Amino acid sequence: MTGPQPAGVLMLSAVATRLGGPDTGSEQRQVHQAIRAARYREGLALHTEQAVRGDDILGHLLDHEPTVLHFSGHASDTGVRVLASDGGDVPLVTQGLAELLAAAGKRLRLVVLNACGTDAVARELAQVTGCAIGYPGEVGDQMAITFAAQFYRCVGAGMAIGPAHQAAAAVIRMYGAEDGEIPILHPGPGADPDVLSLLHPAHLPPPPEQGQVPNTTAFLAHRTGAKRYYALVTGVTDSEERLRAELSSRNMNAQWIQVENNRE
Repeated sequence: MTGPQPAGVLMLSAVATRLGGPDTGSEQRQVHQAIRAARYREGLALHTEQAVRGDDILGHLLDHEPTVLHFSGHASDTGVRVLASDGGDVPLVTQGLAELLAAAGKRLRLVVLNACGTDAVARELAQVTGCAIGYPGEVGDQMAITFAAQFYRCVGAGMAIGPAHQAAAAVIRMYGAEDGEIPILHPGPGADPDVLSLLHPAHLPPPPEQGQVPNTTAFLAHRTGAKRYYALVTGVTDSEERLRAELSSRNMNAQWIQVENNRE
């Protein structure tokens, strides 16, 4: 039996060379290095695609089935821009892109638009993908690259999307990024970025032995005042429904539950 698949990060580069633009090659390299240096690097798999056109996106989604769709390139008021047949670029209609992601991005939990002026696009895409990150204003290449690398380093350390975003934003703030250069995280309907993790709990280290073979693993979160506490726990339960009911009575939320059938 094969184990759970790592969360796929699909990085799409859509920069028209003759128009100039962000150094997507450097961005992909630094993100790759950040993931390889992460504590739980086996839980993430990076896939990159270059010179992306609009009609390439569906195929890339079907081929890679990503958990994260990361876009690098240009954007305008009408949406993100991809390569055109004449060597320039062309904007994608955001509503159409959202419909495509809803139809073919069944495993998507997050979209990262690492391009200037993508906040409005991110807000719309979050409605169909779980969460999305975009920039409210212009951002320099190095700031955007640094944010991306730090974000995935945090995700690879087991952090949920919200805390990972906050930590990566704090890093570029230390380097002088202003408000317009700080990307904004938009949660979709029902999504809680403070507990939404990209890594499957099976890629995290197991909890300490309790002298009993567990048949249930749950990722928990609990808020007390301004603090949120997380735990990856194991135990024995009669049913998943009973476990959820018990946790709910203790004001605990189980984001993910795995049940293993053990034979004596």
